[in-house]
Amino acid sequence: MQEHIRVALAGGGSAEDSRRLDEVFATWIGSHGKLLYLPIALRGVRPYQSCLEWITATCAPLNITDITMWIDLSEHQASDLDCFDAVYLGGGNTFTLLAQLRESGFDRYLQAFATYGKAVYGGSAGAAVLGRDIRTVNHLDSNDVGLMKTEGLDLAAGHSIWVHYQPQDDMLIRAFVQKYREPVLAISERSGIVIDKAGFCSVGFEPAYRFTINGKTEV
Repeated sequence: MQEHIRVALAGGGSAEDSRRLDEVFATWIGSHGKLLYLPIALRGVRPYQSCLEWITATCAPLNITDITMWIDLSEHQASDLDCFDAVYLGGGNTFTLLAQLRESGFDRYLQAFATYGKAVYGGSAGAAVLGRDIRTVNHLDSNDVGLMKTEGLDLAAGHSIWVHYQPQDDMLIRAFVQKYREPVLAISERSGIVIDKAGFCSVGFEPAYRFTINGKTEV
């Protein structure tokens, strides 16, 4: 069922930075679609009410108004996802986010959700966990939760995701690719990547890049 996947990856900028990507995501949901927002990567960092206000303001110009926020995944089951058309994984600490997804079983639930054609959006940490491995954020996030297994949800066509990309990161990315033998999609704050049945393409104000053992190419 992989051919039905629809995943949007944002580099972690502002709502204006990700506008073009957000517009594509909105077409997937439709004006009558139901969006589930998960700001859990910001646990203990920012009040969840302010997170809800942010996603509401971001989605309003896109005619996405039916938004539900969950802040504790342990209260929900896989079947609770059935009524939603899309899931939005917000930014924050990537290790915290992946740990919460694993502990609740939602890593598997979201993989199934995406595999059956439902739309998934990842911003910053949310994008990183949708990749193959989250060690791409070792230079950004602290692993305060002591997470040992760094494998992500692997919904990015076999790539790990490098968020908040800047050209000076190239040396770090090349070292990652050489060490772990995994391709990387590097996304700046003003770029984004869409993954669907046609493959993956860049959607944003700046280019995104693909790094492999053979070098760097523009997406």
